[in-house]
Amino acid sequence: MHSHYTSLISLKPEFTERYIILHKHTFPGVLDRIAQSNIRNYSIFLHNNLLFSHFEYCGKNYELDMTFMGDEVTKDWWKLTDAMQEPLATRNEGEWWSAAEQLFLWENPKNHHGATTRMAFKCGADANSHTIKSALNPAFQTASQKWSETFKTNVLSFRDACLYGYIELLDTQYAGKVDEFKALISDTLSANGIRNTDFVNMEEVFNTNKKDESQRKKVFVTGCFDMLHSGHVAFLQEAAGYGDLHVCIGSDENVYQLKGRYPVNTQEERIYMLNSVKYVKGCAVNSGFGIMDFLHEIDQLNPDIFIVNEDGNTPAKAELCRNKGIEYKILKRIPHEDLPRRSTTDLRKACLIPYRIDLAGGWLDQPWVSEFYPGPVLTISIEPTIEFNQRSGMSTSTRLKAIELWKTELPRGDREQLAKVLFTFENPPGTKQISGSQDSLGIVMPCLNKLNYNAAYWPESIESCYDEEILQWIEHSICLIPLGPRESHYNVLDNTNITRENVVALSVAAGNCWSAILNKNINDFGRTMRESFEAQIAMFPNMADSEIFGTIELYRHKVKGWKLSGAGGGGYLIFVTDEPLENAIQIRIRRGND
Repeated sequence: MHSHYTSLISLKPEFTERYIILHKHTFPGVLDRIAQSNIRNYSIFLHNNLLFSHFEYCGKNYELDMTFMGDEVTKDWWKLTDAMQEPLATRNEGEWWSAAEQLFLWENPKNHHGATTRMAFKCGADANSHTIKSALNPAFQTASQKWSETFKTNVLSFRDACLYGYIELLDTQYAGKVDEFKALISDTLSANGIRNTDFVNMEEVFNTNKKDESQRKKVFVTGCFDMLHSGHVAFLQEAAGYGDLHVCIGSDENVYQLKGRYPVNTQEERIYMLNSVKYVKGCAVNSGFGIMDFLHEIDQLNPDIFIVNEDGNTPAKAELCRNKGIEYKILKRIPHEDLPRRSTTDLRKACLIPYRIDLAGGWLDQPWVSEFYPGPVLTISIEPTIEFNQRSGMSTSTRLKAIELWKTELPRGDREQLAKVLFTFENPPGTKQISGSQDSLGIVMPCLNKLNYNAAYWPESIESCYDEEILQWIEHSICLIPLGPRESHYNVLDNTNITRENVVALSVAAGNCWSAILNKNINDFGRTMRESFEAQIAMFPNMADSEIFGTIELYRHKVKGWKLSGAGGGGYLIFVTDEPLENAIQIRIRRGND
């Protein structure tokens, strides 16, 4: 006659998912020990954080068989499960699980056999469950022929930017093979591009070595999050791997100030959607303005980690985190498996209208500057690979006019004539401050262009470079560091010092920069770009402030030269470098649309 045992215990809510996963991958050695202790038909049920267990005992000495349950494999199991459980307040003295009275019985015995050896590991965030299993399973199939054993690969959880799992080898004691086992795992994963594999204990795999979930790190992210899409969710999922994720969004008014348009979804809608994403612990609206609109909120939250994506990274954010002792992390834009790369711009419209970068000579397209001395402005037309901030010196206001004229892409036709149409459309009769024609020409004219100005709004001649080798060299030689858009009250025309000497210096630097580019001379390219920028600053001191100069100092020893995009006051720092800068934005020069 079998005896039946039933008991109850509470499951800590924060461990529910891990407890379920753990019991889907029960250690074979634990099952073997249960069978050897004459236990049959062991079941555990879960309801509202209450665990209910039942098993049959078919032996002759229950107390003696239970003493054998404390072998090393079972103790390893208890280290994981005990940390997830909470005994009931009504339990009897000495009980962990509270005994319950049996009311119903149905017998159906089963047997389990098989010893096991287990190796737990963790990998970096570049790994995923499918990659690890695809790599390890064939390797262990080969190994099983050598060692006469079967195996099981369990890849279980992702947290704190690491993927955790373990390998079980069945029907063997695996004596003396642990080092060979570790080497096989490390070498196989490394050969498949998965680096930094560490071996850990099972408590770390299931995260039961943390006694208090309130000790989890607080993670802070901020942004617009308009028209929520899979790219947003992939970013939030990765950020949540570092701890409890708190999201703060820009207000409707601040989005308008930064982007020149209101979001499609109001701040109330955006909060509602983000709070519905399972990775987000909470969401609020930033109370400030500008690119650093979150200063009050970050002080209130006091996070452990501030996470941005690569085009949301700015030196000001990094400096803020250094001053406050907050870890600063920059994530790549990587879509979820098998899903397309997404951005809000993609969803608004597939807009192919390019941006513009002036490499040297900017301001010479204004006749009240080039009247002192003629000179060139060097521009490149840039593909819209990211959504550059408004008022950032990338000719975004002219681009908006181009979108108003032509919707999603430039029309075919004579490029200079199209640029004149755009210039006229942006500067109708009566316009007080004429936008320079380098903006419209820089957008419409593909590749690299030298616009030669002589006391007129339109250049007297245009020289273009379509050489693919030179264009690729420029793409590899320059990169952008975001500063944030210039503030709405910014006025570059205050406190100017436009003299013939300064204009000559600007003209000469731009001409020399053109020669350096055509000769692909990286040192001269950097030097002449810097000289062009210094000539601009001499005439327009408001272009750069102490914060911008401080950012330049951070990179000075790594680069060949630099300048600000457009009229300064914010936007982007453009650097010339022969080595890629970490977290900098790479550009792609537009080759043409015909």
